Amino acid sequence: MKTTEYTMTERDAKIFNDLVAFLGEDVFDERQGDGATRKSEAFLRMIWDARSVLEELGARDGARSQGE
Repeated sequence: MKTTEYTMTERDAKIFNDLVAFLGEDVFDERQGDGATRKSEAFLRMIWDARSVLEELGARDGARSQGE
């Protein structure tokens, strides 16, 4: 497996944080029989994983990214 170091700027972190917040609040990927919408377990796991990455970078909820 090839590993590469990536750099995330403060702007990148804000965009990623905004996207994860939008997905967590306003986007649903399943429709129930009564017409209600919800998030599937797989979708929720992806959102939680993305939030975890942001937290590791110190970029969640307005915090600055590492090295900024």
